[in-house]
Amino acid sequence: MPPPAPALRQEAGDALEAALAAPSERIVRKILTEVDARTRAVMLEPPPGPPPGGKPYDVEDVVRRWRERRAADGPGPGGA
Repeated sequence: MPPPAPALRQEAGDALEAALAAPSERIVRKILTEVDARTRAVMLEPPPGPPPGGKPYDVEDVVRRWRERRAADGPGPGGA
């Protein structure tokens, strides 16, 4: 198991990828809210080892990027 800080950075990166690929805005927000809660907790009580170095995501910015990506990809299956 990697040390807490690198593991959190990896988790945050994976969460961002998952959020940008999510099928709905509700799921984007859920993914980011969950990882941001863990990031904030680590920022308040850093574990031993290297500093976490991460910060919570700007949820509105990621949602905007998600919307732009979906608009560029066109309507999904059976969608308008």
